[in-house]
Amino acid sequence: MRPIEFKGMSRPVCEWAKLTGISSDTITKRLNLGWSAEEALTTPVGKQGRKPKPALAPSFAHELPALYGWQRDMHAAHRQMTRSVRSFVRQMEEQMAELRHGLDQHLAAQRDEAHRNAAATPGVSSNIPKSADDRCPRVTQESV
Repeated sequence: MRPIEFKGMSRPVCEWAKLTGISSDTITKRLNLGWSAEEALTTPVGKQGRKPKPALAPSFAHELPALYGWQRDMHAAHRQMTRSVRSFVRQMEEQMAELRHGLDQHLAAQRDEAHRNAAATPGVSSNIPKSADDRCPRVTQESV
């Protein structure tokens, strides 16, 4: 190691490191970067040249209460929309049940009238199904 002369004293880097409290690596790097002996030995080790860590952006920290309020409002709106959709679906199901019931009554009335007409006509056999559950005639497969 080459000796470094500072304030009239010439010492190796390891001795200057012990005297100054700056690591020998830091002193050597500073000298290799072109620092003078005085700068290398007297500049305190710190955050020279380092970028400071970014703190939480003040605008974001300021916006947090607004974001919490927005989240609360959106949650309440979502709950209300869910209630509305469920209510709408219930209403549609009730209307569909009423329509199915009305259709069943209409088909039963038509079937009864067709049976009465067939019974009133002598000698005519009827192919009208007698099941009240059928809304439309079923197709049966004949086994071969």
